[in-house]
Formats: sequence, structure tokens, C-alpha cells
Amino acid sequence: VMSKAERVGADYSIVRAGTLKGGGPGAKTTSDGSSYPHAFQSLSEAIYKDGPAGRNWRSLFDTAIQGVTLNPGDTTEGPGLKAVIASTSFEVQKGDSGRLAVANALVQCLRQPSAANTDFSVGTKESRTPPTQEEWDLLFGGLKG
Repeated sequence: VMSKAERVGADYSIVRAGTLKGGGPGAKTTSDGSSYPHAFQSLSEAIYKDGPAGRNWRSLFDTAIQGVTLNPGDTTEGPGLKAVIASTSFEVQKGDSGRLAVANALVQCLRQPSAANTDFSVGTKESRTPPTQEEWDLLFGGLKG
């Protein structure tokens, strides 16, 4: 991809994801319990009704793990022997990538000049809110340090 892009004079961004987790709107937070604050950028709450593990870990993950890390290259450590346990954990685990984080990183590649000709991995970190535009700017600015 990199050499072909260079030959034709195009920019590229290689976005690497680990174990994809989450994707729903997280917890309801208004006093009447009827609103999801990040629903506009997520999958439907129906994601919590599918699968053998039920709603619990997915909803907890989407509520508490909305933070993002970007690491240059393919350098993010994977879960190793803990993959089975990590796959349904609602805590930050090695090798995890939030679905919303990866989707937003792809969109950010279109608006971030520093995303041109980069190769990076998307990871997770604790946060009850997704990155602001200013935080995305800082994350991408750190890729070419």
C-alpha cells in the first residue's frame, strides 16, 4: 500500500484495530433515564441484547471506556494468553479497540493533515466521554512526534 501510494502520488493512512469491542451508546445518564448522551455516534442499544454474555459487559465497556490511544505502527501489545477473558471484559485490556474509536479514527484521517502517510494502532483507555476534536488533534499530532 505504501509503495503503491508513493508511486501514484497519493497519501495513505493505515489504521490498525485490535479486538473490536463495544459500539453501543453506553449508559443512560439523564434524570429520567431516557437519553443516551453519545447515541448520535453509536450503534443502537440493541447491540446489548445480542450474544451470550448479555448486556452487562458491553454496556459497562461503552460507558467507561470511551477514551482512545493512538500508537505509531503495529506496536500495540495483544492480549496473549488472556484473550478469552479479555474478549468479554469491560475494563481496558491489552489489544482492545473500541468500535467507535476505530470508526472515529477513520473519519479523523480525512480531516487531519498529520494522518497523511501514517500507520498506527487504535487502543482504548478509560474515559466516560469520547475525545473532543481538540483531543483528536493532539492524538494525531503525536503520531509524527
